[in-house]
Amino acid sequence: MSFAKLLGGSEVCRQLEALSGSRRLPHAVVLESRDEKLGRSVANELAAAFLCESEGVRPCGVCRVCRKVREGVHPDVCTVETTGGKQATGVGEIRAMISDCFIKPNEGAGKVYFIFDKMTPEAQNALLKILEEPPQNVLFVIVTEKSTLLLKTVLSRSALFKLLDDQGEKPSDEAFEIAVEIARAVPQNIELPLLAATSRMLKSRELAKQVLEILGEFFTLALEEKYLGEGGYEEYITGMTRMLRRSSIVKLFDVVSQAQEMLSHNCNMNILVTWLCANIRESRH
Repeated sequence: MSFAKLLGGSEVCRQLEALSGSRRLPHAVVLESRDEKLGRSVANELAAAFLCESEGVRPCGVCRVCRKVREGVHPDVCTVETTGGKQATGVGEIRAMISDCFIKPNEGAGKVYFIFDKMTPEAQNALLKILEEPPQNVLFVIVTEKSTLLLKTVLSRSALFKLLDDQGEKPSDEAFEIAVEIARAVPQNIELPLLAATSRMLKSRELAKQVLEILGEFFTLALEEKYLGEGGYEEYITGMTRMLRRSSIVKLFDVVSQAQEMLSHNCNMNILVTWLCANIRESRH
């Protein structure tokens, strides 16, 4: 399926077609889409364009490479698999991918790696090393529901394409306010502020979903500041960076990912909020 059939006559479609046609695809692409199926389909089309043997328009859709990619059987198109029942891709899986990307392709002139699952901040920092000095003829395609879940340093070394701009509701002011309250309460050794903030999530499942999404972004920013030591972050981010160990922030990121999974499985809201509060307290030590 072509970019046009997937994306219509959108601006992002024209951009992807131009890059593919000129054979100037970047070494790393981030596809942001709330539609997972669409994100995977566009990723597959990028892989076909990258490996296509045609001397004309790429992907041609008819050469053996394009057919194999679209059928999901090309040996040089690999998906990074999250192992051990984890909610996010870890540093081990990314390091395995990095080792593999230096191995000669099986058939084509290059290799493509898909990353469809969420990545822990540590995994993203491991990925950053290969993005800074990428091997030749390797394409990394990251598909994410929200690009803000990725470290700014990863985004700065990738080409970002937003496939479904403005789809879905934006987080409410109330959700952002609750997330900030939780972020401020996290470094403290006093339970009451954290309990009061998390309890506000009981108002609705949609509100809780938005709060968790924002918290994930906050913990990602805190870890980024921890690694880079740069300024310019909000005080509630800096507070976590200053008071918490790096390992604690990583644990907090995992707690949010698990809470999102629980919410998606219709977990009782009282149980979810109680679990979240308890695990935040445990992770910060």
